[in-house]
Amino acid sequence: MSETFAEEAQLNDLPLWADEEASQVLKNIAEANNVPVDVLAELVGLQRARQHQERAAGIYQRIEEILGRMD
Repeated sequence: MSETFAEEAQLNDLPLWADEEASQVLKNIAEANNVPVDVLAELVGLQRARQHQERAAGIYQRIEEILGRMD
C-alpha cells in the first residue's frame, strides 16, 4: 500500500470526507483558493498518521513534498 493511499484511508471517519455536503463545501473552498483537495487530504492524513509521535523527524520534508505538488 502506498503512503499516500494509507494517509487518505485515515480520513474516511472525518466529516469533511465522509459527509457529502461537507465534502462539497471543502472542494468549493479549495477550488476558490487554488488548492487541490488531494493536497489537503495528504496534509491531514500526514498529521493524523504522525500525531502520536514524540518527534516530528522528517515531517517538514514530507510537508514540502506535498506542497510542492501545487506548483
